[in-house]
Amino acid sequence: MSWTEIERWIGEKAPALDAALLPPSTAIDIADAEETIGYALPDDVIAWWRRFGGIGETYHHWPLVPDIWQPHGLDRALHFRTLMMQAISGIAFATIGEEKDYEAVALREPAGTPCVDIWLPAWLPVAADGSGHELFVDLRGGPLHGCVMEWGKYSGADGEAVWPGVTAMLDDTLKALRGETAHRLVFERGNFHWE
Repeated sequence: MSWTEIERWIGEKAPALDAALLPPSTAIDIADAEETIGYALPDDVIAWWRRFGGIGETYHHWPLVPDIWQPHGLDRALHFRTLMMQAISGIAFATIGEEKDYEAVALREPAGTPCVDIWLPAWLPVAADGSGHELFVDLRGGPLHGCVMEWGKYSGADGEAVWPGVTAMLDDTLKALRGETAHRLVFERGNFHWE
């Protein structure tokens, strides 16, 4: 998995970020999370979070995933899933019954199907930009089960999958960190950003 190489890069190039990395999730943490959300996590997500516990420092933003995304560990993912479901609920529909009917239909759609009016319980955040935009794994069934999609603060999840899964997201991140893409990393006072 590319995360091993990304972790090595962090240790060599970003000591402040390295110091802020949290311990990885345990098998029990993963099982508890699956029970809480009611969906099994894809194997690549489990493998990643068994090595990556998140970033503990809250006063810095390290957009490790180009070009604006700071990855979540399992605890932050669960926190933001709950936060997004609560924040979006009750906005687009006249009654909770209408919202629940819409949600039931959307949950029957295959993974990767856009949905703009609510945050679905089958979505689990994996990274954020720090200003209300999220990358999430779509846990609905279908050929794109486990794909990574983007939630826009004003547009919802109105686009196609950004990556077919977390493995592809991490592979692209590693390529960018190695300088193999058009993204350029800029370091400033212990932080970095992409140009």
